[in-house]
Amino acid sequence: MRRQTTADRARPDLAPPTLPCMMDADADIEAVVAETLDFVTVRADGDGWVGDAPDWFGERLFGGFVVAQAVHAATRVAPEGRRIHSLHGYFLRPVVAGRPIAYRIVPVRDGRSVAIRRLEAVQDGAPVFTMTCSFTTDTDGYEYELALGRDAPAPEELAATVGPGPWAVAEVGPTPPDADGTRRSTRRAWFRVGATLPDDPHLHAALVAFATDMTGTGGRPLHLEGDIRGMVSIDHAVWFHRPLRADEWLLYDVHSLVNAGGRGLLRGTMHGPDRRLAVSVAQEMLLRPFA
Repeated sequence: MRRQTTADRARPDLAPPTLPCMMDADADIEAVVAETLDFVTVRADGDGWVGDAPDWFGERLFGGFVVAQAVHAATRVAPEGRRIHSLHGYFLRPVVAGRPIAYRIVPVRDGRSVAIRRLEAVQDGAPVFTMTCSFTTDTDGYEYELALGRDAPAPEELAATVGPGPWAVAEVGPTPPDADGTRRSTRRAWFRVGATLPDDPHLHAALVAFATDMTGTGGRPLHLEGDIRGMVSIDHAVWFHRPLRADEWLLYDVHSLVNAGGRGLLRGTMHGPDRRLAVSVAQEMLLRPFA
């Protein structure tokens, strides 16, 4: 029998409790967060880095965890004073739970404004994920953004569930269908890690990257009431416009653009507690027939 970890109590398929949205960081969630940080954190291994793959998600590791660990690995060699502002990743093979993942980061360019790195993730000698990412510093300049445009209740007005892993999730729900049957939003939810995290901007970026893959059924708008079976991520892109803390409430607004050719494309925006746009996401996935 598989050993039950502290994170099991935060998995929605094992224990789906609800709690007030401003939940206390009790001993259980503190343990879950500590365990998550242990797994997300990579360690030096020769001229690369290595991380462990937890078995919380079943036999295959959740793609968001892979992206988070890859971001943490890439930020180990971030130029001084710069933060990650974009990543473009491809999922090459399923990542098997319980086996280590090796990361190798190669410099591509070090310019005055941006530094670009290429990352390769390997498990059992086979490539499983590849990513290009860019680091920069923020400067003063023009400020402009599209308004959120779709009202959403504050997280304090909603009930939250625990999980997956360290996340508290307060579902807002999709927007109602328009006259033509399409929806402006196919998933809206508030996320936050349920305990206070260290003041490490690279760690927060890694955990925010984790949350960007938590799109639920938002990429399959004709079956929003189903589950995520049959949905497999192909590629994933994230742009970090403004820094965020993963232990504060983040509103994730996802909308599906197209399902065609057995694939789906969605995009999303993530907003901080002040609802300012902080992160943009685009993701393509395989859509297998829904039973």
